[in-house]
Amino acid sequence: MVPNFFFTTRSLRLCVNMGAQKRFTMNPLAWEKAWELFQDKVGDEALNSHPDIPDLAKDVVKRCGGFPLALITVGRAMACKTTLEEWNYAIEILKRIAPSAADYEVLSLVKFSYDNLPNATMKYCFLYCCLYPGDYCIPKKRLVEYWFCEGLLNEYDRVSDAQMQSDHIISFLLNACLLENGGEIHGEECVKMHDVIRGMALWITRECEATENNFFVKAGARLCKEPNVKEWESVKRMSVMENKIEVLKGTPKCPNLRTLFLSQNELQVISDGFFQFMPHLTVLDLSRNLRLRALPKGISQLVCLECLDLSFTGISELPIGLKSLTKLKMLYLSYMHNLRKIPQHLISSFLQLQIFRMWWSGCGDYPNDDNVLYGSNEKLMEELNGLQCLNILTIHKKARFV
Repeated sequence: MVPNFFFTTRSLRLCVNMGAQKRFTMNPLAWEKAWELFQDKVGDEALNSHPDIPDLAKDVVKRCGGFPLALITVGRAMACKTTLEEWNYAIEILKRIAPSAADYEVLSLVKFSYDNLPNATMKYCFLYCCLYPGDYCIPKKRLVEYWFCEGLLNEYDRVSDAQMQSDHIISFLLNACLLENGGEIHGEECVKMHDVIRGMALWITRECEATENNFFVKAGARLCKEPNVKEWESVKRMSVMENKIEVLKGTPKCPNLRTLFLSQNELQVISDGFFQFMPHLTVLDLSRNLRLRALPKGISQLVCLECLDLSFTGISELPIGLKSLTKLKMLYLSYMHNLRKIPQHLISSFLQLQIFRMWWSGCGDYPNDDNVLYGSNEKLMEELNGLQCLNILTIHKKARFV
């Protein structure tokens, strides 16, 4: 007996493709409910700041078409607007939204909240979240660290000092309902992006600010092979995480690429020439590719790399060529159970390193060669102690390199 299940979608075609036996149309909210929801999100302070604002607010509600997500995000965007000029301006902006396809109408209404973010930094940080799949629980710490390496938190030179700015950005995005609380995973707080909000963010990167941002996002798209390399040429931020890609054999030319998410694939081989033409790559996430046993020699050409995540990979040794990554600020080696070999003096060559994580990584019983192997934890700690910029250190005390 096939169990009953329910799913929600804005696409009639998807209902047909999924073989839905019954379809229920969810109508927009009735006026009373829409007005009640909007009032709740705007708050009394804004609504009571001038006698004429409630009437203007009702006009705004009508233009939201009864769409709950639009009411919520527009309502939060208007919560700090206390003058008639601000409310009249909002109505003029909402009038320009073409009542065409329902999906684009909703996206345009939600974009109103994005447009009301206070500065470009907050907008860039918000758009960055669409690199992850829909409803993906994004660890806040990792997100902030990526923002920092990307130069989005440019008020500070140290990631620990940038924490206050990032906390403010995340709180603002949560309060604006552009991000949601994602609970905790392994004790780490997460945020996530509603699929409609993410759709709006992707729409912005494609159609509204494409020349500025140049995103290429195929996260969770069920890809079995790498995208056509010609599609990479003008890209600045790229995510093909959470797919089934096994081999990266091309030599893409990416003069502008700064971000590359390759995590949660089934990578086994990366060709030596794959990273050859990525001169400005800053963040590289290869995590959760358990079948990846070795890094390509070409990774040494990523001289601008600031963040390298190798967590949950099957890599057994780090190549000495990583010494050329002199700008590296963050190195993640957690849960690398096959890791046996780190060349001596490699870690100490990362003079800009601020974060080093090696939780539950491998240990083994191999003959000691002081030229290439760490004989003990003490040698590793000596190198780490010599790094003047090191700010955050997470290392399992029982890890041994022999």
